Amino acid sequence: MKPQFLALLLLMALSGARDAAAQRAADNALVAAEDAFGTSVGNESVGLYGVGMVRGFSPVDAGNVRIEGLYFDQKTGLGSQIVRGSTVRVGVTAQAYPFPAPTGIADYSLRLPGDKLVHSVVAGIGPYDQYTLDLVSQVPLIDSKLGLVAGASIIHDSPREWVADSITWTGGALLHGQPSDSMDVTAFWNRAEMRDQEVRPVIYTNGTLPPQFSRRAYFTQEWADQETRDTNFGITSTIAPASGWSIRAGVFRSLAAVPESHSISFRNTQPDGSAQIEALADPPSTAGSYSGEVRVSRRFIEGERAHTFHVAVRARDARRVFGGGDDVVLGPGRIAVYTPFPEPVFVFGPQRKDVVKQGTAGLSYGINWLGIGEFSAGIQKTRYTRSLMPFGGDAVLTKSTSSPWLYNATAAVNPTKALAVYGGYTRGLEASSVAPENATNRGEALPANITRQVDAGIRYQFGPTLRAVAGVFEVSKPFLDRDATNLFRPVGRVRNRGVEASVTGTPIPELTVVAGAVLIQSRVSGLTVANGLIGKVPPGVWSRTLSLSAQYGPKSWNGLALEADVDNRGDYFADRRNTFKVPGETILNLGGRYRFQVSDSPATLRLRIENVTNNYNWHVHAPAGGWFHAQARRRYSARLSVDF
Repeated sequence: MKPQFLALLLLMALSGARDAAAQRAADNALVAAEDAFGTSVGNESVGLYGVGMVRGFSPVDAGNVRIEGLYFDQKTGLGSQIVRGSTVRVGVTAQAYPFPAPTGIADYSLRLPGDKLVHSVVAGIGPYDQYTLDLVSQVPLIDSKLGLVAGASIIHDSPREWVADSITWTGGALLHGQPSDSMDVTAFWNRAEMRDQEVRPVIYTNGTLPPQFSRRAYFTQEWADQETRDTNFGITSTIAPASGWSIRAGVFRSLAAVPESHSISFRNTQPDGSAQIEALADPPSTAGSYSGEVRVSRRFIEGERAHTFHVAVRARDARRVFGGGDDVVLGPGRIAVYTPFPEPVFVFGPQRKDVVKQGTAGLSYGINWLGIGEFSAGIQKTRYTRSLMPFGGDAVLTKSTSSPWLYNATAAVNPTKALAVYGGYTRGLEASSVAPENATNRGEALPANITRQVDAGIRYQFGPTLRAVAGVFEVSKPFLDRDATNLFRPVGRVRNRGVEASVTGTPIPELTVVAGAVLIQSRVSGLTVANGLIGKVPPGVWSRTLSLSAQYGPKSWNGLALEADVDNRGDYFADRRNTFKVPGETILNLGGRYRFQVSDSPATLRLRIENVTNNYNWHVHAPAGGWFHAQARRRYSARLSVDF
């Protein structure tokens, strides 16, 4: 019997505890959100942004990820067995954050065990023909001193659309100890494996949108499988050696291994759907990193003023093995029409190794003056080295180094108890995305680049249950694209300037809302724009995003609540020459949740219909990839969570 099924059976056998406190049955991202800038709880998420996209950029690609506030160089996803959720810290929420970063910070919170034995079961059907079983237990080992969280999940995808029969399983465990009142230690591990996943075909055109087709169509190749094996583990600790002092430390390992990888591309797709089908295969590849941070903080009170000093050291050692893939032209075909081809013989070439080492030391100071406001400033010195070498060899093909000074300053003033006015400036060094498959240096990661961010705005508390934030921002960083020789590299500078707003809370009793809006003007400058090689607007950036999520559940409904999400997005350019656009879209999701008791155990049944109007639109992978995939069609899901 396979280990994942043994883990599931073990947890099911343990599921006999009674009078349990709620562990996951009460998960609700909408209720937990303090603003509309991105909150996730369990497998729910709400808000304008997520860990993969903030203000038009990716915090993960930029290296702006944290675990409980500590630096984490993420290479693959973290399992829900060990992670409670995530929060995007941007604008006013990043004001007092030590060492903020441009494009925002994605901060994960760990799922710490409580003081009661709880076994949580989450079973789901959908979307489409997907089946999910997720089991997590929290086990107190030593009263108030040591606790364990452990779990496993399995997802089975039956044949649907472009996906064939596949299985994804995850497992994880977290041990949290508090040997004394002044010290706690947390260690975690999670592993995920995805097998027999037939890849989604990607569509390239030549200056037009692809023709619409049935989104139920299967038109990949049965032998074009994808397999992944992802691992994360780490340890964090907090020590308070004396009053006002704290020492926080974390060391993490993140590893993404891809034993098998294919890509099926429909090239030069015509208005009638005809195209040339190509296949790409890569030899086994890996991307892994060791990272961590040690931070010493001193806080003291002086009358109505609280002063906080931070001294921090961060480091990472990241290594990738990539390249060596082979392209094969299969022949003519048509999108949405299954055209089987025999699996070709791929001839792999030599692979390369990419090694990044970075160390950063910083000093930060913040003051919070009761009734007046707060101010913080920080300075960091970082040294970054990236070496490219043949896999299995030590000869350095290329090497780049950088050791800039990074700094930030933020301020917030409280003219009244309800109103805060804030502003800030941040200069950072951020990692770059890898070259896409249609570039001559595909898979290669470029050196880190200097990024800058300026933002300002206001926060207003209408009452104890309703708050609003409105602000402006500008983020500037190098623009990466394919040049005239098809080499992926910096070809100019991109500037995203915008306005964002958030309203969250309960405007009337029993109604919870999370509403947000962001308008972005994105522009590229540089010689490639001046010479007409690319347009002045980067592709793939929504010009407008409006989001409204609401939940209404009066007490008289006895645990029943109705939900609705509406997302409206403006149009955007689909190609780097700015010759055609993807139209805007409005997506409506409806659903409800019912909280009830199974014997003495809390339970929640959640039903959802996503894309209720069955909207059809295209999404483009940008900037340099330029391939399309269709908006997912209407889909249904049901999820039952029970805490025993």
